[in-house]
Amino acid sequence: MNSTKTRAILALVAAMLFWGCSSVFMRTLALALSHENSLAVRYVCLTVINVIALAWLGTWRIPRADWPRFIIAGVAGMAGYNWFVNAGFELVPAGIGTIVTMIEPLMIAILAAMLLGEKLTRWVLLGVVIAIAGAVVLFWPNISSEAESAVSPLGIFYLFLCCIGWAVYTIATKPLLDRHDSFTVTAVTMLIAAPIMIGAASEPLPSLFARLDLRQWAEVAYLVLVTGLGGTMLWNYGTKHLSSTAAGTFLYLIPVVAVAAGALMLGEAVTIHVLAGGLLMLAGVAAAQFGPALVARR
Repeated sequence: MNSTKTRAILALVAAMLFWGCSSVFMRTLALALSHENSLAVRYVCLTVINVIALAWLGTWRIPRADWPRFIIAGVAGMAGYNWFVNAGFELVPAGIGTIVTMIEPLMIAILAAMLLGEKLTRWVLLGVVIAIAGAVVLFWPNISSEAESAVSPLGIFYLFLCCIGWAVYTIATKPLLDRHDSFTVTAVTMLIAAPIMIGAASEPLPSLFARLDLRQWAEVAYLVLVTGLGGTMLWNYGTKHLSSTAAGTFLYLIPVVAVAAGALMLGEAVTIHVLAGGLLMLAGVAAAQFGPALVARR
């Protein structure tokens, strides 16, 4: 394995760790402000940081030919994903909703095959099947308890759209990363999404910021700097040096990290379903990433 591929894999693993841990802080901040207001606060902060950094680095000048891709990635990808994932989980129970979002890597693989000509290998398909099975095992207690309650078709539709949104973001930014650095792609797409995210706030922004206590400011800082900027930059770096299909399978690590973070930070129980499901999801990622190399060595 060459050093560039190794760094790309490490970048994606780090991004999944950041994004997986962020679920704890997104949950607590959303309870205090609501999902849409939490997003608005975060995007105000991101906008200030991104504008200053782009001006300082001098990378804000984007060739006219690249703007259509940036706009698609910012509106359909960045804004679309964030809006629909929050709207979906407001209507659909967590366990069932998480299973629905597990189709996201498969959507990335399909779009990459259709639009970028990437090969959809049997190892990727095997990894996706194993990881989805792991997700079912991981969230089986939730799914069982939620089965008797009616599931909102609109909520399922929103989650389906959020998966499409991130797949679009990944495919749209792939060529941009050949011409621009990871930070510039991240910052510009976030700035395009910002008016939508900020405009969705249901309360005046000054009152939202005034309500934040010290702990909530720390949560905002983590979500803005670590998961927002850091996680997306690492994702963009990884997708630049790996195929979109290969990068997409790393998304199966997020539920595993999220459950582990919940156990460590919130004292949530670690059950046999958690252990078995987590191991299956890790096996799915390993099969998609390293299966061909292991077979080639034999």
